[in-house]
Amino acid sequence: MSFFPVITEALYELNLMTSELGQLAMSSAILNDAALWFLVFLNMAVSSQGIPVLLSTVGLLLFTVYVLRPLMLMIVKKTPQGEQVKEIYIVGILLGVLVMTFVTDAIGLVYNLGPLLLGLIIPDGPPLGSTLTAKTEFLVSEFLMPVLFSHIGNDVNVFLIDNWTRFAKLQTIIVALFVTKIVGVTLAGLCCKISLRNSLVLSMVMSMKGIIEVMMYHRLMTFKVIMIDGQFFTQLILSALMITMIVTPIVHFSYTPQKQLQRSTRYSQARSIQSLPNSASSGTFQILCCVHSEESARSIITFLEASNPTNSSPICTYLVHLVDLVGSSAPQLTPYKKKKFRRLDSPSHQMMRAFENYSENSKGPVTIHPYTVVAPCKSMHEFIFRLAREKFVPLIIIPFVDNHDQTIGGASTSIVSQLNRNLQAFSQCTIGILVEKRLPCRASSVSNFSYVVAVFFIGGPDDREALAYASRMANNPDVDIMVFRTLVQANKTENIEEREREFELDESLLDEFKLRNARNERLKWRDIVVNDGVEVVNAIKNLQGMYDLVMVGRRHVDFSFGDEEMAGLLHYPELGVIGDMLASSDFCGGMVNVLVMQESRSLSCGTFYN
Repeated sequence: MSFFPVITEALYELNLMTSELGQLAMSSAILNDAALWFLVFLNMAVSSQGIPVLLSTVGLLLFTVYVLRPLMLMIVKKTPQGEQVKEIYIVGILLGVLVMTFVTDAIGLVYNLGPLLLGLIIPDGPPLGSTLTAKTEFLVSEFLMPVLFSHIGNDVNVFLIDNWTRFAKLQTIIVALFVTKIVGVTLAGLCCKISLRNSLVLSMVMSMKGIIEVMMYHRLMTFKVIMIDGQFFTQLILSALMITMIVTPIVHFSYTPQKQLQRSTRYSQARSIQSLPNSASSGTFQILCCVHSEESARSIITFLEASNPTNSSPICTYLVHLVDLVGSSAPQLTPYKKKKFRRLDSPSHQMMRAFENYSENSKGPVTIHPYTVVAPCKSMHEFIFRLAREKFVPLIIIPFVDNHDQTIGGASTSIVSQLNRNLQAFSQCTIGILVEKRLPCRASSVSNFSYVVAVFFIGGPDDREALAYASRMANNPDVDIMVFRTLVQANKTENIEEREREFELDESLLDEFKLRNARNERLKWRDIVVNDGVEVVNAIKNLQGMYDLVMVGRRHVDFSFGDEEMAGLLHYPELGVIGDMLASSDFCGGMVNVLVMQESRSLSCGTFYN
């Protein structure tokens, strides 16, 4: 057997919960658990006391679903938004665990079925699921679990192995079972067109053992369900320990979350704004926006309106609400759906409602497809990448989190900052980090919309992405664009050919941008000549103005931005040198929104094809 809690815990420790391999392993474990319980009920039906036990089980299921489940939903409904569940409810649920254990044992079932059913009907996440986790995790992990292992460990005694012939036979059977399972899972993966290597890794994940197997072995020995004596029990425990110790490092070093189980030419190729044909004037422009809170939702709505949705080029937005995995068993990427028991004052509902209102009242066609991601922050980026690949999205927008804030959506800001860096490190499309400093007063409503955008173009693929998006914004009659072209005269780059190639790409995109906006009176252009990176920073500081948004690339080809004096000024590496400076209080009093663009690392020289 492969038990779902064991596989989930192992994948969490390996940081593979949100990978395709992890999702497939957890789904397989769930089906395995379902098959196990089906066999349990089938065994009850054919036993001598099967009918009474089966009827009692059905009655317990009905009581759990139609009586206890509504009580849990009522507790969630009565808990004010942002507050924890009352202690009396938590105590009542914990006492209910003991009552359910007694009831299931009394009617002839395994004692852990009752607590399992009770856990399944408790709504996951905040406020109830997360509060239960916070209240009980320390007690269970630091007190109850060691007591259980100590009790079970007393029955593990290697000195009981006195009959080495029997030991060899039993060990041969155990090894044969493990090998059979690995071969069976590998063949099943190959039948599903998964590569041989990934199929082998999947089979090793499904072979990992944990606390549930240990408890099951101990129960079989204690109640003498099958003939397991002390020697056989010791062999089972040691075998489970050894196989887990062997396969865990193999999985860790042989599979990375960025790998896809099934390679696809369309989904695997890198995407950027420049690679879209005529993205500024025709065709649906797809964008994936991530939100943590209502504040980031408002700034993204303003950004979408400035992005010029038109009938010839509508905007299709995949909106993803990011929620840290607390009080839930497995990560989820699900479309947001309205449910009867969903709180109307929940942050998720309020954000989705705000985007629905914007979609209905925007000047141009904007389609919103809302999703909810519940996952650990350290691996949340995998879900975002998967959705971007499936929808062929060229741009991902994610809010910047200031480290001075305490928490965002239940997760610390340091973890959320790591999420942003993971997106930049592994993404196959352009990443835009939106630093929100204020809500533009001139963009207070869609009907009375006015927006001023400044673009600082220094050179390189990231700056070209920023200019490509500014080209789309320039067609919006309510948006004023100011482009500041910075030319660095002193250049000590060792790779002259790469620098010349980047310079040619920069000039080609700049010429096309000027040609498209030759008659655009809302576009202003200014060339700035400097000698080194320090003069670049000083020049940008002197270009302060009444901007609603400033756009810049994260990385630049010029050598000077790698000098030690520039690196010492960097507070937020994910923003780059210039982006970090623009987001500080030294620029416009720290009251201007900043969008830092980074092209996919898979595209070393950009994707300008015209």
